[in-house]
Amino acid sequence: MIQKIRSTDELKKAIYTLEQRQMNEGRLLKGQFFIVSDSLNPVNVLRNVINEWATPSELNDSLFQTAISLIAGYLSRKLVVRSSKNPLLRFAGLFVEFGIINLVSHYSDAIRKAGSSLIKNLTGSVHKG
Repeated sequence: MIQKIRSTDELKKAIYTLEQRQMNEGRLLKGQFFIVSDSLNPVNVLRNVINEWATPSELNDSLFQTAISLIAGYLSRKLVVRSSKNPLLRFAGLFVEFGIINLVSHYSDAIRKAGSSLIKNLTGSVHKG
């Protein structure tokens, strides 16, 4: 609401009020600028993306599943193809590799449980013997 200024005292008071308002808004603007510039820092952007994308345990699980799938696929292809130069066998090796990658990625939890129980059984029999 705009008030009519009728005296110099009212004018001085209105100027003082506007100056105070400008100082407060300037402080708020500077604070917002620092918050925005900090959030646009590449390290912070990457950290925020990772935090929003997955929790650390989910990220580790996902990386572990991917690594195990790729390794299993690669090893299965090497077992099928070996050092053969036959293009059909090499092509079949690619199918085996992608099939194993797909299989391991879908059943990674069951494979992990089976692997950990196998390791427990092996280490248990080693400690008993």
